[in-house]
Amino acid sequence: FEVPPGKMQLRIAVEGADAETIDSEVRELTIPDLTSPQTVIGTPQFYRARTVRDIQQVKSDPNAVPTATREFSRTDKVVVKLVAYGPGVTPPTLAVRLLSRSGAPIGDVPVTTTEPASGLIELPLSSYAVGEYLLEISATGSGGDAKELIGFRVTG
Repeated sequence: FEVPPGKMQLRIAVEGADAETIDSEVRELTIPDLTSPQTVIGTPQFYRARTVRDIQQVKSDPNAVPTATREFSRTDKVVVKLVAYGPGVTPPTLAVRLLSRSGAPIGDVPVTTTEPASGLIELPLSSYAVGEYLLEISATGSGGDAKELIGFRVTG
């Protein structure tokens, strides 16, 4: 469905067979203005993979369905698809850093460019301690710089 750029609240309700609400949740979303003259980062898509074959399927399938959760097991491998938008002939370039929960830098994450202004990263979580992390996604283009923080959790 189409909505104008800006902040919006999305209410999700799960109903049982008798049409009674079992659970509901309200999420606040920021809808980017993809027509603006500034560089904008699209919503990152997270994919859970458990095997090398799973990773290859996510990479090769443009219609792969991302996961809604941001909580992963240390046995998971996470693939994140990224996209940036901006004006001009040269597409924005993407960079990603892994940060601790408090925002302290842990290290750069290599971005594989899949097409102009698009890329993906792989996070094999087995080497990460249980806890919360942030991905700092940066896009640089002729429309300026854009930065976004996305949190995720690693469980045991």
